[in-house]
Amino acid sequence: MTFELEGISGKMNNSAGPGKACGCKHHIPVLASSEPSCKCKKLRTPRKVHASCGLLLTAFIGMHLAMSMTGLKPVLFQKLVSRLHAVPALPGISLVLVLLPMLLQCTTGIFLVQKEGLKYYTGKCDRGGRVRFFLQRWTALVVLAFITVHFMTLHAWGLHLLYRITRWQILARYSAGGLFHSEDAFASTVHGFTSLWSAGSMVHSANATGMFLLLGGIWATAFHVSNGAWSGALLWKVLPTPKSKQFWRALCFLLGIVFAGLGSIAWYAFTLATLSAGQTFRIARRVAYPRSPDLGTSVRGSWVSKSGPGAPQIGMGLLSWDPSYRRLVYQELLAI
Repeated sequence: MTFELEGISGKMNNSAGPGKACGCKHHIPVLASSEPSCKCKKLRTPRKVHASCGLLLTAFIGMHLAMSMTGLKPVLFQKLVSRLHAVPALPGISLVLVLLPMLLQCTTGIFLVQKEGLKYYTGKCDRGGRVRFFLQRWTALVVLAFITVHFMTLHAWGLHLLYRITRWQILARYSAGGLFHSEDAFASTVHGFTSLWSAGSMVHSANATGMFLLLGGIWATAFHVSNGAWSGALLWKVLPTPKSKQFWRALCFLLGIVFAGLGSIAWYAFTLATLSAGQTFRIARRVAYPRSPDLGTSVRGSWVSKSGPGAPQIGMGLLSWDPSYRRLVYQELLAI
C-alpha cells in the first residue's frame, strides 16, 4: 500500500511540473534540476575551443619568451634567430601552429567577452574565483591590444601591408616592411621596442610610454595564460581530486611567475639594457641622426664619417641605413 501511495505521489508531482507541489500538504515537491542556470552551459563549447587553443599558444609563448630573453647576449640571440629562420618549413609551421590558433583564440575570446561581459561576477560556474575571472576578462583585452601592436609593427603582414593598401603617409615608416628583420635581429628588435611612435629617441615621451605599455602587456599575458591554464583544466574536468587541483593551481601560479620573469628580462634586454650599455648604443643613435648636437663620436678609436651618398639621414630607421653604416653599428652592438 505504501508503494502505491508513493507511486501516486510521484505521478501527481510530475503533473505539477518540476520543482512545484501539487497543492496539498502531503506531497513533497520534486527538486529542480541541478544543472547550472547561468550562461556557461551554452558557452561551454567556445570556452573549450578557447582553452585548447590557449594550451597550444602557451607552449609557443614560453619558447618565444625564452628565446627573446637571450637578447641580453646579442650574438646568441642573432644565432638563434638565424637558425630558426633557416628552417624551410617555418612559414607553414607558423601558420598552422601559431597564426591560425591565435586567430581562433582571439575570435572565441572576443565572443566570450561579449557574452559574459566585464562585470565583477562569476555566475554559478567554477571559473577560478571572482577576482581571477574578473581579471581574466580584462587582461584578455590588454593581451589583444598587445598582440595587435606587437604583430602590426614588427612584421610585414601588419602596418606595412596596411601602408601598401592605403598609402597613408602616417605609416610611411613602414613602407619598406615591418620593423623586425631576421638578418639584423637585435638591432631591429631594439628599434621596434623603443621607437613605436616615431623613429626618434627612446626618451621621446610617446616612445617611452609605448615601451612601458609593452611591459604591461607582457605581464598581462603572463597572468592571462597562467590563469587560463587553471580555469581551462576546471572546464575540461581533468582535475578529479582536491589534491590534483591544489597541485595544478600551484603549477599555474609558478607558470605565471616564470612567464612574467622571462618577459621582463626580454623587455629589459631590448630597452633599458641598451641604455645601460652606454657608449655603444649611443653611437647607433648618433649615426642614425647625424645632425644631432653631439656629433663626432668615435667608434673604437676611429671617427665615423657622416657624409657621402650612403650616409643615413634624420628620421631614417636602423634598417634604412647604407649597409656599411649598419654593419659598423651592429658590430658594436654585438660586442656589448
